[in-house]
Amino acid sequence: MINVGINGFGRIGKCVFLQLLENTNVTVKAINIPDFDISLFEHYLKIDSNHFYKKDFNLEINKESNQVKINGNTISILNSRQAENLNWKNHGVEYLIDATGVYLTTEKAKQHDVDYFIMCAPAKDATPQFIVNGNEEKYNGEKIISNASCTSNAIIPVLKFLDENYEIIDGNFNTIHAATASQKTTDTIKMNKRTCRSIFNNIIPHTTGASKSISKILPNLTGKLIGASVRVPVSNVSLINLNVRLKKQTTLENILSNIKKTDHIVLEEKQYMVSSDFMTTTCPSIVDGNGSMELNNNQFKIMIWYDNEWSYSYKIIQLLEHVYSFTTK
Repeated sequence: MINVGINGFGRIGKCVFLQLLENTNVTVKAINIPDFDISLFEHYLKIDSNHFYKKDFNLEINKESNQVKINGNTISILNSRQAENLNWKNHGVEYLIDATGVYLTTEKAKQHDVDYFIMCAPAKDATPQFIVNGNEEKYNGEKIISNASCTSNAIIPVLKFLDENYEIIDGNFNTIHAATASQKTTDTIKMNKRTCRSIFNNIIPHTTGASKSISKILPNLTGKLIGASVRVPVSNVSLINLNVRLKKQTTLENILSNIKKTDHIVLEEKQYMVSSDFMTTTCPSIVDGNGSMELNNNQFKIMIWYDNEWSYSYKIIQLLEHVYSFTTK
C-alpha cells in the first residue's frame, strides 16, 4: 500500500484526491489545507465547476481531532504553511504529493519529513523531472522529483512518438491554455506580468515551462523545439498547436494510423469537438485528427487536447505508482 500525503488542496490537489478515492493501491494519510474550515470538507469535495465524478462516497468529519473518514479511511487534515510544522511521518505519510507550487527546489522540498517528494510543477533548479510515457524508465530511486507541467505531460508523449518513428528535425508549439489560479478576474495594480489583466475579457500571452522540460526529459530534442503559451477565458481544458518538421518522409494519414496503435496517445476523429468535450479525461495526449494538417516539405501541424487539471492529476498518480514499484521491487 502506498501511504500518501497531499500538500495543498486547490485544483490539482483536489483532482488528485478525488481520483485516489477510486485507487485501491493508495491510502491518503494526511492533507495539508491551510486556513480551511474542516466542516466544509464534504461540501468542497462534492461540488465542482468543471468536473463530473462519483460523489456517493461516505464521509464523516471529526472537528475535535481534525480528521475526516472517507469510505473507512481516516485522514488527518493539517493546517500550516510551515513545512517543519507538518510532521508528515507522524501521520504515516511516506510519499508526498506537493500541489502548492511553493516547494519547487530540492532544498525547499527537504523541509518536509517524507521519504519521497513529487512536485506538481516544473522544478526551478536541477531537480530531476520524470513523466510517464516520457522518460519514466530513467527513474533510478531519486527521492525528490518533479512531474513537470501539464503541458509537458501532454506534448512529450507525442514528441517521443514522432521522434522515434520519423525523427524530428525541428519545430515549435503554442499552447492555448485555460485560466489558472495565478490569474486575476479583474485588472489589478500589480503590473509585473500580463496575468495582472482580467482573464474574463482578454487573451493573455504567457510563458510555458514545457520548453525547458522537453530537453530535460527528451535530451535528444534539445535545441529542436521552442514554445509559448496564451491564456484564454475558459476554466479548464487546453489545446497544443504543434508544428514539426520530420526527417523520414511520411504522410499525415500514416502518422494518425500509427497513433491509433499506441496505448498512451488517443486519436480523436469525431467532428466538431470543442474544449468542454474533453473535460475530466485522463489521457493528456488526445490528438485531434481533424484539426491536424499536412503542410509542405514534410511538415505537420498536430493538434493535442488535454484536460490540464484532471489528466495532469492522473499522470501524477501514475508517476507515484511508478516510483513506488521501483522502490519496493
